[in-house]
Amino acid sequence: MHTKLFVPLAIAALSLSACASNAPAGGTTPAATKVTYADAPAGCPKSTVLTAKTSGLAETKFTSKSNWFNVWSKTPESARLIFSTYDVPKDNIYADHVYTETDALVVVKITDTFTKVAGVGNYSSAKDAKMKVNETNVSSKGLAGGVFDKNGSLEVTHLDAKYACGTMKFDDGRNKLTGEFIAEVVKQ
Repeated sequence: MHTKLFVPLAIAALSLSACASNAPAGGTTPAATKVTYADAPAGCPKSTVLTAKTSGLAETKFTSKSNWFNVWSKTPESARLIFSTYDVPKDNIYADHVYTETDALVVVKITDTFTKVAGVGNYSSAKDAKMKVNETNVSSKGLAGGVFDKNGSLEVTHLDAKYACGTMKFDDGRNKLTGEFIAEVVKQ
């Protein structure tokens, strides 16, 4: 009688251990996919790694899952860099999303991107900057807020029809956004 019970239990145990070996380490939820660009141009990072902090988000270093450089051909032409810890549609950056404690959406708005300058160069949030960063926003579960660094900077080191790359440093003492980026160019 014990032998008849042992065989089905042994088969069930083997099945469970085989399933468990395919499960991701540390739990049942798969790890977030790290977004990298194997064809990143020379001098560009292969992924976007940022550090963000607001009063609603503890200082968090993350590899961005969505990396967009959305360009609108209006007058004056403008662009937005978009980065996030979750998947954001490139054509609807404000799509509904239920934020977790560690989610962040970063939007950096730039004007006069191509019409007055070549696009590559130093942008600043300073009032008299020739190449202007108009807004730097970090949205999180408890807050959608700006980083009001009057001397904050964005350096675009590469810009072509496919990618924009560079570094940014905005830190007003309370809120922060720093790191290097690669973003896919999306014409709107």
